Amino acid sequence: MTPKAIQVLKKHNQLIPLVLNALDMENEELIHKVFETFNEFVEMKKVLGPHLPMIIERALEISANADYGVNLREVTMLLLELIADKYARILIKNHGMKFVDGIVKVGFNIASEDPENYDKNEDTPPYMAV
Repeated sequence: MTPKAIQVLKKHNQLIPLVLNALDMENEELIHKVFETFNEFVEMKKVLGPHLPMIIERALEISANADYGVNLREVTMLLLELIADKYARILIKNHGMKFVDGIVKVGFNIASEDPENYDKNEDTPPYMAV
């Protein structure tokens, strides 16, 4: 991400909610690109911080949906892991345990999916959720 792009996002902070609200949930390739971009921004609190609740809710929705491809679910679960690592204290302070509970609940649901539904690859959603 270039400094110019970061400057644009900081200046036009409402771009993230606009993108999330306009996201075509049938277009996995586009969703994947959006969440890959969020993964790159996770260290920038001024960019993602104000929109964490909305980002988390959408990432949980995608991660929990076994109809989506493994690669898409993988990128959203990675984002949730990064957010939990980087923002747990802030989330708990501002929202109580709501988001932490949601992440744990979805994680356990994914971890209990039948591994037979996936190739023998280690990077399956149930393995990643654990």
